[in-house]
Amino acid sequence: SAGSRARCFDCGAGPGGGCAHSVTTCGEGERCGFLERTPQASVGQLKLNLTLRQHQPACVAIHRCNQVETESVGDLTYTTLRDCCVGDLCNGAVPSSPAPACVLAAAVTTLTWLLAGLWIG
Repeated sequence: SAGSRARCFDCGAGPGGGCAHSVTTCGEGERCGFLERTPQASVGQLKLNLTLRQHQPACVAIHRCNQVETESVGDLTYTTLRDCCVGDLCNGAVPSSPAPACVLAAAVTTLTWLLAGLWIG
């Protein structure tokens, strides 16, 4: 029934940066959440540009909650984390800090691991 569907803030799927907060009714089996897109550092240009990081409210399919996926958009490769929350419009609060410490730590750890792999290889 339509009554079980969550109402969520949604930015639209496209990585445009600018985001009008519109409210949408998610489909069956979807929850409110965020898309957290982080560009991957390519080996050719070892700079991790966190300013391109995008945090967008969206409807997320429940089976994709807390999944990390790699997506290519143009020449850029992004890591996309889908965070879910429970309840209507629970994804309205966008963190004011540019990057939570835990995400930064994970990014640094991953980068260190990638670099170590490069040196050893």
